[in-house]
Amino acid sequence: MNKKCTLLAAAALMVAGVFTANAQGSVPPVEWTAGNYYYLQDGSNYLALSGDKADSVIVKTIDLATATKASIDSALWQITNAGTTIGGTAYQFTNKATQAVLSFAASADAVPNLAAGIDKWLFTDGGAIKASYGNNQLMALYVNGSDLELSSASTSNFTVALPPASLKLNAEELGNGFSVFQLMFDGTYGGNIFAGQEILAKNLTAADEGYMTLQLQNDQSFPDGTPKYFGVDTTKTVIAGATGVFGANFALDSTYAQSSLHTVGNADFQKFKFTINLKNDSLAMFVKDAPTVNASPIGILGDSARVVYASVGSTKVLTVANLVATTPAPAQGTAPMITVKRGTPSTIPTGTGVYYLKSAGLNTAGEYWVSTSASVPMMSADSLSAFQAKGQWYVLENNGKYSVGSRYDGTDFGMNKEIFPVQGMANTYTISGRTDSITFVYQKDINFDDKFLGVRHFTVSEIADNGYQLSAVAGLGVGNLPVFAADSMLRAKAGSSETPIAFKVAIVQDSIPNVGENTGATSLGDKLYTATYKLAQQFTNDSVANNVEPDNTGLVLTSTAGKALTFTFVTALEGGKYKLTTGADFVSLDINNANLILSDKVAYFDFTAVDAPEYASFGNNHKQIGTNGKYLTMNPLNFYAEVKNEGQEILKADYSADNFSLWVEKADTVIPGKSLYYVSSALHAPETATADAATRYYLVSLRDSNKTFVNNNVTYYRAGFITSDTIKTMADSPALFAFKTASDGGYLLENQKELNRTLSGGNDFHTPYVGVVNNVVVMSNVGAPFTVDNTSAPTGNEDVAVSEIVITGGTDNVTIYNATGKKVTLTNILGQVIATVTATSDNFTLPAGKGIVVVSVEGGNAQKVIVR
Repeated sequence: MNKKCTLLAAAALMVAGVFTANAQGSVPPVEWTAGNYYYLQDGSNYLALSGDKADSVIVKTIDLATATKASIDSALWQITNAGTTIGGTAYQFTNKATQAVLSFAASADAVPNLAAGIDKWLFTDGGAIKASYGNNQLMALYVNGSDLELSSASTSNFTVALPPASLKLNAEELGNGFSVFQLMFDGTYGGNIFAGQEILAKNLTAADEGYMTLQLQNDQSFPDGTPKYFGVDTTKTVIAGATGVFGANFALDSTYAQSSLHTVGNADFQKFKFTINLKNDSLAMFVKDAPTVNASPIGILGDSARVVYASVGSTKVLTVANLVATTPAPAQGTAPMITVKRGTPSTIPTGTGVYYLKSAGLNTAGEYWVSTSASVPMMSADSLSAFQAKGQWYVLENNGKYSVGSRYDGTDFGMNKEIFPVQGMANTYTISGRTDSITFVYQKDINFDDKFLGVRHFTVSEIADNGYQLSAVAGLGVGNLPVFAADSMLRAKAGSSETPIAFKVAIVQDSIPNVGENTGATSLGDKLYTATYKLAQQFTNDSVANNVEPDNTGLVLTSTAGKALTFTFVTALEGGKYKLTTGADFVSLDINNANLILSDKVAYFDFTAVDAPEYASFGNNHKQIGTNGKYLTMNPLNFYAEVKNEGQEILKADYSADNFSLWVEKADTVIPGKSLYYVSSALHAPETATADAATRYYLVSLRDSNKTFVNNNVTYYRAGFITSDTIKTMADSPALFAFKTASDGGYLLENQKELNRTLSGGNDFHTPYVGVVNNVVVMSNVGAPFTVDNTSAPTGNEDVAVSEIVITGGTDNVTIYNATGKKVTLTNILGQVIATVTATSDNFTLPAGKGIVVVSVEGGNAQKVIVR
């Protein structure tokens, strides 16, 4: 187990003596060979690097029965002579696993983490490992219980010991984490069919535990598909004095049983075992069994044989030999020096990406994997879709190994695993630890950056700027059926005279993970999400709900709180259309009455975006903000907000065009989908105002100053203008307005402080919108719609003639005052003429449709008014 590291204070102490005494079984200094590795051992503790943090030096115990090669390597050190010092011969220790030199900071408060500083060590009599630095300050390695400490007062006695000389290896340990490797021999040997080859090893189990088969990585089978293995052959090289299996050759052959054709079976001749001497990583290579090629007839040894070489004339021939009793020593021949290096692992040519995984197994060939869960069935090719995660797998390559995770349910075929090609089948592999043969079908056209794959996801700007008309996707030749409301009931059919509803989409919950964290593709950084929404009719904000009572007739629009349905818009297999699901149910169509209903039957819908920004976005400019022929302005005497016409009296002066030129400036405050503005005026009455001409007055709600107006026994808070140096920097500024699109055209001036105000209950209510009551500007929960037009900057308080003509908008009409006998032209905002008539009275009413209309009176300027 890993041992925690701590520190004791260092103190000055001279180092004397050299390592002369050795514990029983330890390796003396004269045998410390360059290139070999050794334990630095204190009883049952071994100096090592931590597996969790490679720069942390620890002590740990090692159970050779269960320890892996990597674990042991972290506790092995090369000992190198670093020269002679006043205290004796100094040494450096280099870790086998990381090749890091044992070095600590030259400091009294150093901790046992690798750092530049002290890297030359001395052994004292008894085996203490010490170093001195600075003014003969001492640092010694001390094992205190199960902890390593850097001490100035206490030491431990270390011995230098040999690691296992015959640690059994599995295929992955041979190839340094891979099953593919090359065997390196210390010379040239006749009959060596292993040299220079990329060898693929596969671990065997049960009675063959500890053995493995060996194949050529890129030539694993004969043309007929029969597997091809390395093994010992029944042919031989004649060697003088050979007995038993000595002289048998190696061959690449298939497995066969004993028969009339083959006097012996060769299955065990093709099973290899490797042990390693961890001191220098030299290998001993064995076969489970071998043919007795020097006997007549040839038989089976019935025991392990070791790979050796024999000298035949001037040639060294690679062969096998019987073992002496139960030891690994060969009875004949000499064991070659064999080492191993990592081979070139198999790769998927198309690399990291999204794939379909097609089964190449006999029983499920041609079907596609959805999940590795036994409860999730495989699927056919026609059910796969680039628009849905079901059947898609994210494959991530990392340094020759692959992780394969489902984008659908979080299962995986393996993480950081080798893959092995299936011979004769393009793009088909098995994955380490599994037996399934899988064809990897790369999907280059899938949008990997779409993290809402499989559902419709609306961006902030789409929600803010667009409305959406829905239409049910009908059968061939019928066309799509637009969704409209009839007595609040939602229906979808062709040929209706009703106008399709423009829905606004509201987020209920965004970015909901499709599967759990750290599973499948999610653990590889491929995270997919879904989102839920409510649908509301534009302007009314009536939401889509289910008409459960009294007769469950279908979906309706309702303003009742808590009734709105929550939807997920699931993409169809072919994309471009969606099924609207509320969980277990789908929005469907009742073919008897065209009502939209909730059902277990799926219907698909199209979303068509219509330009419907909820809030306007303007550039900074001077604006005229008008409603019903009058314009928003500041009374320069009392600083109340008012709506007036040019020429109306202000006691000592008249309103001019300059008074109606308000500066609308975009604020820095950001709310997604909503631009905020300051609305201000710089005009005032010079004889009463104290500010200079550059002072700006900002439109605000006067609720906090309790400025009110009473009309018909109803009390309203007024709107007015104030000046403040901190109006743009204060938190929750009362001067922040948004221009919200009104249902009949124009905009509602929405005050953000009032919108976000926390109410106290009782008769208190939200009044976020600028409204008009008897020409007095107040704050209202309904508001008045205003037109917004660019205008010129103010030029000063000049006298302007009183306008005799007044135009106001009403319900389905406009009224023109003081225009008897003059021609009146009514146009829409696109400039199309709706009507041209002559006013027959000074209170002339003209029918008009809802929205913004433009009224021109002969001899006067055109004015925009809003018709409700």
